[in-house]
Amino acid sequence: MAESRPHPVLSSLGAFVRAGLRPKTPLAKAVVFVLCLKLAFVVGLRLFMVSGETRPNVDEAAVARLLGVAPR
Repeated sequence: MAESRPHPVLSSLGAFVRAGLRPKTPLAKAVVFVLCLKLAFVVGLRLFMVSGETRPNVDEAAVARLLGVAPR
């Protein structure tokens, strides 16, 4: 009978998650902390921006202001 091996992608993702949960160096700890802050910010922003069932109205002028190009 053949040994059952985990899928290579899943095993590498598992190793990545385990490394993130237990960082060994101060730099790795700082990187994990900053990534967690960014994730919390993005989730909070998402909840704030789309808290209801309505979607924000975006027109051509708003996109032009965001990108910094003159509207047509």
